[in-house]
Amino acid sequence: MTALRRGASASGKRPTGRRDRRRWRSWVLGLGVPVVVAASILVLAVYAHLTLTFEGRLWTLPARVYSARLHLVTGQALDVNALVARLNRSGYARVDTVPSSPGQYRLRPRGLDMYVRGFSGGGRATAARRALLGFEGGSIASIADERGRPLAAVDLEPELLSLIFGSQQEERMIVPLAEVPKSLVNAVLAAEDARFYTHAGIGPLAVVRAAFTNVKSGRIVQGGSTITQQTIKNVYFRQERTWWRKVREALMSVILDARYSKDRILEVYLNEVYLGQRGSVSICGVQAAARYFFGRNVSDLSLAESATLAGMIRNPGGYNPFSHPDRAVERRGVVLDAMLELGFADKDSVARAKAEPLRVASGGAGYARAPYVVDFVRAQLAQLYSTEALAEDGLEIYTTIDTLVQTRAEEALERGLERLENEVPAIRRQKARRRLQGCVVVTDPRAGAILALVGGRDYQGSQFNRAIQARRQPGSCFKPFVYLAAFQAAMDGDAGGLTPASILDDSPLELVSGGREWRPANYDGEYHGLLSARTALEESRNVPTVRAAQAVGLSRVVAAAKACGLTESFDPFPSLALGAQEVTPLGLAAAYGTLANLGLHAEPLIVQEVHARDGRKLEKRNFAVREAVRPAAAYLVDDVLRGVLTRGTAASAAALGFHGDAAGKTGTTDDTRDAWFVGFTPEILALVWVGYDDNAKTGLTGATGALPIWVDLMMHSQHRWAGSGFQEPPGILRAEVDPESGELATDGCPERVFEVFAEGTEPGPCSLHQNAFKRWWNKLFRRKREPTVN
Repeated sequence: MTALRRGASASGKRPTGRRDRRRWRSWVLGLGVPVVVAASILVLAVYAHLTLTFEGRLWTLPARVYSARLHLVTGQALDVNALVARLNRSGYARVDTVPSSPGQYRLRPRGLDMYVRGFSGGGRATAARRALLGFEGGSIASIADERGRPLAAVDLEPELLSLIFGSQQEERMIVPLAEVPKSLVNAVLAAEDARFYTHAGIGPLAVVRAAFTNVKSGRIVQGGSTITQQTIKNVYFRQERTWWRKVREALMSVILDARYSKDRILEVYLNEVYLGQRGSVSICGVQAAARYFFGRNVSDLSLAESATLAGMIRNPGGYNPFSHPDRAVERRGVVLDAMLELGFADKDSVARAKAEPLRVASGGAGYARAPYVVDFVRAQLAQLYSTEALAEDGLEIYTTIDTLVQTRAEEALERGLERLENEVPAIRRQKARRRLQGCVVVTDPRAGAILALVGGRDYQGSQFNRAIQARRQPGSCFKPFVYLAAFQAAMDGDAGGLTPASILDDSPLELVSGGREWRPANYDGEYHGLLSARTALEESRNVPTVRAAQAVGLSRVVAAAKACGLTESFDPFPSLALGAQEVTPLGLAAAYGTLANLGLHAEPLIVQEVHARDGRKLEKRNFAVREAVRPAAAYLVDDVLRGVLTRGTAASAAALGFHGDAAGKTGTTDDTRDAWFVGFTPEILALVWVGYDDNAKTGLTGATGALPIWVDLMMHSQHRWAGSGFQEPPGILRAEVDPESGELATDGCPERVFEVFAEGTEPGPCSLHQNAFKRWWNKLFRRKREPTVN
């Protein structure tokens, strides 16, 4: 009875079937519930991860540093080859027919036909348009639209100088799906996933086919990837190729497809897809690829170009239209045939696209142009933006750089230094031990805009930016500030005042400075006796300049230099007059800019605007101009410095090929350690420094070392200076003077020259040649002229 009560059968056997079923159900429930819970957690985790990523920031975008726009007007001096080089660097495509889309140009006999891209940064927004330029005699003779109607001007968009990357060196330009042409969308679908809009994130047949291939190979060699799976792989897995990755990819694809619209997934895919390489930089997304390979925005792509890009997705290196044009065209045909078969394009459109020549851009849209400029820009913006913001937030930074001038400055510096190392024996002997260095700064003195900045001959060899970081003695380049102080003193009626006609004493001089004797000497070791202030500055005579500084007072000299923009704390030693205290090249260029701008000082500016990734203007910097010194005094200095290039230490400029109205000053320091030249017109100022980083002797003067580089640069940058000449400010008068006395010429003066004066500073009548009797008396008793200052 007991056994029966415990459930034994009448035969004495246990009911094993029912018990096994209960045990199996218990086992399934015990194992299945945790699995379901774990799977649910996994799905929820994947769902949350996908949501956070897709609704957060998908990409880190590098900051993009741009030049200024290029403004072209009729009559402007411009080499057509320089303009073509600019177009090529900007990724324009050269075509043989009429340019039909933005980003194309065609060379014509004595002209250029270009379809300029539209742009908004770096000033007012400008629409895309065609412009026909006629050239004659090295200048733009005419500008017209596509109907031949004259245009006053045309602007070429800012040129990309560099990208400021973070850890990922990817070039990407985000574009909404609405701006991607239907032809490109259909080409991508035909090439990669024709059923994209109907499947649930994965393609079962493709997955089975790929799995069979992979099992045969024993490893992952083929993907059955839909666009959704490729998006998951590109965003989350990169190049990982494992079975587990494929499983996770499939799961995430299904969840992604359920969570987001097809258009959103496709938009992410088109901005993420890898399409090639430029050096160490990956080209990602269809917009960046369209600009790089075809020189235009993705919205302007033709059907043939869309098919070419779509065909590259499978093998970006193998179908690269730059390196493998035949393969690219063959692959384009495959994609076009698929589009025709799927009904994405009609027969006539496909035929025309197949017949279209492969027109690619120059491939010159660089990412590392003007590296010294980019370093300077980065340093300036570091005060306002973090390193992460510059590398990840996709800022667009528009500078004042004129890439035509920047390119010429880089080339002129390298050519000039190479020539010196090959032709000057003393430098050639040192070439194995040390390389001659240099820097160039070019500005628009009217506004302070930095047009070009070259910090050295080779950025890869040395990142030290000599233009802004080097502190060197300016030598004779400091002398104009001595005469500026003296001219202003004359206008104020103060002691030590001079005019360009004032007589100075070029004879041996001994001074006591800091308890020690100091005997300044001229560079040539000779003394010329009495000479005018004009001649003293034109010929860069040291001794009369020291006398002038002593007469007007070193404190006044320091004040004049600081008013012009030099920020150094100068010690009032007599040697200051000869430039024995250090300055930076950029600071010296800014101070000379005050002279060129008739006493108005413009702070150097290189960053114009900063835009956010969505186009919002975050910052706009305005040019800051202030009155620093009297316009008449600055003009007197300018007028004397014009004589430096015609009669003075830079007179060799004409033989070197410079033809124009410019002012400038050579500078050479003791033992020829530094060679300088600063020259300017009212529209452009260029400074050149040449020397060794270790301060070794060069044997060069400003005229032999720096001036040839300046001439090379200026004669290839004539589009920046109109040659209009220096305009006299109010308060200037011209009069004939006797060069011997420095006083106003009379009827009895044997020689007469014209001189400029600030009103109220002109001298009295010549005291040496007032009449015939006085001339006889002075000659009889050998009366000599007296210097204005001793």
